[in-house]
Amino acid sequence: MKVVTFNVKYSPNLGDGVIAECLEAELRRRLPDVGIEALDLAGRTDRDSPARSGRRVLALKALQMMPALLRDVLVEAILRLQIWRKCRPVWREALRDADLAIVGGGQLIQDGDLNFPVKLSIVAAECKRNNVPIALFGLGVAESRSGRGAALISSLLHADLLVFAGVRDSDSARRLRQRRVKGVVVTPDPGLMASQVWPSSVRRQRKRPVIGVGMTHPVILQHHGEGKSDDTTVMGLYRSLIRRLLASGYDVTCFSNGAREDRTCLDRVVGSFRGDDGLTRAPDCRTPRELAELVGSFDAVIAHRLHACILAYSYRVAHVGLSWDPKLAAFFANVGRSRYLVEFSDDAVQIMPELLAAARAETICEVQHKRVLTLTGASIDGLVGLLKGETRPKLIEHSERALNPMRLSKVRA
Repeated sequence: MKVVTFNVKYSPNLGDGVIAECLEAELRRRLPDVGIEALDLAGRTDRDSPARSGRRVLALKALQMMPALLRDVLVEAILRLQIWRKCRPVWREALRDADLAIVGGGQLIQDGDLNFPVKLSIVAAECKRNNVPIALFGLGVAESRSGRGAALISSLLHADLLVFAGVRDSDSARRLRQRRVKGVVVTPDPGLMASQVWPSSVRRQRKRPVIGVGMTHPVILQHHGEGKSDDTTVMGLYRSLIRRLLASGYDVTCFSNGAREDRTCLDRVVGSFRGDDGLTRAPDCRTPRELAELVGSFDAVIAHRLHACILAYSYRVAHVGLSWDPKLAAFFANVGRSRYLVEFSDDAVQIMPELLAAARAETICEVQHKRVLTLTGASIDGLVGLLKGETRPKLIEHSERALNPMRLSKVRA
């Protein structure tokens, strides 16, 4: 059998790669003979493309300054040209003999700009052209901000061949139901399985606990989230946080999930310190596994990025989230740790040592942790059951009418 996945596996943000690789590993563990072809929605085929963080930061800032209508027209025209030339031939060939297309991993259902809406509408069209059933899995869903974006995404959400609609949390499920998608179920983020996919050695005892501080460039917080603070304010808060942790008896290792602009922020903040004892900059991770193992090595983690927090939870590392997007609130609520999600402010910096101490003392409940990972595995089992034909794709009202009965026949055989 052959599965085609659509995600952002080769994004410089390795959190996206964690999702993709964990899902692939868990599918192959259950179905050793499955063929999986991963198609990155940006057309990337590896993580070795040259860094262009400065250009991306400038582009995002320029988009934020444009009138919404002009921004949408410009972005859609550019994206359609790029995807049709670079991606469509590859996608069409991959789908030609596919049994199932899985669209999943990360906050793909968002229309703050038209990036994902345009790409997902083309995915839907190519799946229809090749008569390939579509499963949504582990998706994050944001509130709709754009009429044009919502209309484009609708072509995927209401595709005739949609046979499974799985989202990563209850808030995403509610938002998808508001878009009139039937049969929505919660399928937790596959990144939660990282500690099973890449088992980590036991953290060694240290005289001073090591806190991993994950850094995110302010332009990302402003463009994709609810943050309104300028660059100077956010980077100043990172510096204050580091000084506060060092003064409180912690060692600090600063890191990023890998996005180029995040590494720029990381260099600027760490570079402003002059040989402070207890402060180090982690080497840049090259793969999702390296990021997972780095996060798993800390005594605690403080981060904006969702997958830094998801990885910390998977490895049962105490973590404090810095709120900037509703997706963090949804995750912390789902794992029962909402008290450890705070707004990034001067007040939060002042109370951070005490908050960290409480998070480490409480620990991550072993029973609940096992339950979360079991639920995540069970949702992947459901996807496998769909592939094997053990469960009929009845979640979506129109799926029985539209699904080609021959498409999964060789799987059932």
